[in-house]
Amino acid sequence: MFDLLKRVRTGQNQFASGGPLLMIIGGISVYLRAVPLRAGRWIVDQTTMSITIQREDAAFIWVKEWFLDQQFLQRIRRLDVDTTLQGRRVALVPAPGHHRFWRSGRPFHVDFYRSEETEGARPRRHEHLQFRTIGRRQSVLWKFVNEIVDCHHKNSARSWLFVYDDGWSRANGYVARKLDSVILQAGEKERLLKDVTRFKDSRKRYGALGVPYHRGYLFYGPPGTGKTSLLSALAERFAMSIYVINLAQFNDRTLVSAMNDVD
Repeated sequence: MFDLLKRVRTGQNQFASGGPLLMIIGGISVYLRAVPLRAGRWIVDQTTMSITIQREDAAFIWVKEWFLDQQFLQRIRRLDVDTTLQGRRVALVPAPGHHRFWRSGRPFHVDFYRSEETEGARPRRHEHLQFRTIGRRQSVLWKFVNEIVDCHHKNSARSWLFVYDDGWSRANGYVARKLDSVILQAGEKERLLKDVTRFKDSRKRYGALGVPYHRGYLFYGPPGTGKTSLLSALAERFAMSIYVINLAQFNDRTLVSAMNDVD
């Protein structure tokens, strides 16, 4: 190697004088310059952990609800207007980009990615959130996730109306009926309330028996006899939401998909 470099310096090597050796030396230099960057990435990968939430997952909306309860949201300067969150006609949530905050004594870095593409004649939006923090223990991420879930359950402790139009969306302006405002024959409401309560208290028994946990009710009668009002009042009493579909818009596959997306 020393003799080769000596010949290059004295111009006695035709291979080097043609330039290929200089290209090799340049390539080695570029590679060596990239070593610190690769080392930095390796250190970050070994000392941090991350969790990703896709827009298609129900938890994506839960994270937005969680953002609204956080003090650091007041310090964020890049914001989006959002009208999809329960209980909020208009809300401000973090816009796509990079945001930082502290949680439980740890620094968190959240990246909000958004892209658009056209499928057929309709544009389709792709979004996902990625949270990253220092550490290697998954228990830290589980604590963060459970906090988001608890926040969602707190916000869901009331009745909402959802309609399906290429996805579930909350109907603005819906006000649930109160059970006392629904007039039925004597004893009917009491029997129905008792049955629903017994069913809701039997989830563990259904699971132990391996039986699907669901129960159906058929309300029938002429228009104006209180079917819809009774349904709204029951949902309000048990803090459950109502999901409305038009069966003419579905086939077997799309109906199953819509039911699976019910929160």
